[in-house]
Amino acid sequence: MVSLGVDGLRVLAAGGVGDNVVAGRVAVVVGRMVFVFPGRGSQWVGMARELMGGSLVFAARMDECGRALESFTNWRLADVLGDVDVLERTEVVQPVLWAVMVWLAAVWQSLGVVPGAVLGHFRGEVAAAVVAGALLLEEGACVVALCAGTLGVLAGCGGMTSLVLSARGSGH
Repeated sequence: MVSLGVDGLRVLAAGGVGDNVVAGRVAVVVGRMVFVFPGRGSQWVGMARELMGGSLVFAARMDECGRALESFTNWRLADVLGDVDVLERTEVVQPVLWAVMVWLAAVWQSLGVVPGAVLGHFRGEVAAAVVAGALLLEEGACVVALCAGTLGVLAGCGGMTSLVLSARGSGH
């Protein structure tokens, strides 16, 4: 990921563009649905099981996501959905959440709910890219599984924090 940095923000604020600044405009589509996919957060064991039994579209897309993920993981999607211990592992829960987002979008679209735009955060952006057609399902599975696998390896080796500093107080 490229960091914009303070210099890039100054260029953007002045109306310019630079090496690490991308600017553009988005057309507003009034009356169209937007799918917003989250990162990791609100998940629970067995959350997809009822939909698998109640929606043929959901179950079919689950099978497709499961096959796509198998190339990049050492576990099967259908096997981990009800396993509380396995779902605690970053390298498992992130691809599972990605798959649930892709499954849900397929169900909504099968019911005629077609988004005018899609967006996402963290692994949700990978789901959004798949739903939008910017990534093939297999490409999305690769991105989410490899990123989650890397985070799984790094788990416990550090931490994250948020610092609120003014530009003057930062020493730059």
